[in-house]
Amino acid sequence: MILKKDNQSTEVSNKKEKRKKWYFFRKVAKDIKRVRWPDAKTNTSNFIKIIVFTVLFALFVFAITFGFTHLWNHFHIT
Repeated sequence: MILKKDNQSTEVSNKKEKRKKWYFFRKVAKDIKRVRWPDAKTNTSNFIKIIVFTVLFALFVFAITFGFTHLWNHFHIT
């Protein structure tokens, strides 16, 4: 008898856990549907801005590295 009650309570808790998981995923899907996603024009604009910034930042880092390397070599610092 005791084993049955424990087994039943375990089954009930497992069902509650499964219900909680499905509830979570249902809520996530509902929230994703509510999001106002940007249009293609905005996405393209943001993508171009990111690429330009990345290239400029890479050039900046390259220039700083090149400058310091040139200084170190000029003054024979090792």
